[in-house]
Amino acid sequence: MRPFWPRFLRHGLGVGISLAIIGYCLGHAFLMSHRMYAPGAYNPDNERVLWQTPLVMATLGVLMTACLEFLAGLLRKPAPVAVPTSGESVA
Repeated sequence: MRPFWPRFLRHGLGVGISLAIIGYCLGHAFLMSHRMYAPGAYNPDNERVLWQTPLVMATLGVLMTACLEFLAGLLRKPAPVAVPTSGESVA
């Protein structure tokens, strides 16, 4: 059976990076829509959405990936493999 950590790191990195990029784009979209529909109501505290949204999305995505990988590891059963002894052939 394959070890858990290399598979989790590979999947978790992909999920975390992609969700961080999506979160950054969503943060920019939020700020753009806020500036368009509320002219003159600029609030510098809203700028934290540019780092909070990607961080939260990436963290939740990696946690959900970890849970799914752990459950898959628990439910995955090794397949029986016929190993030939000396002089036998597997057909």
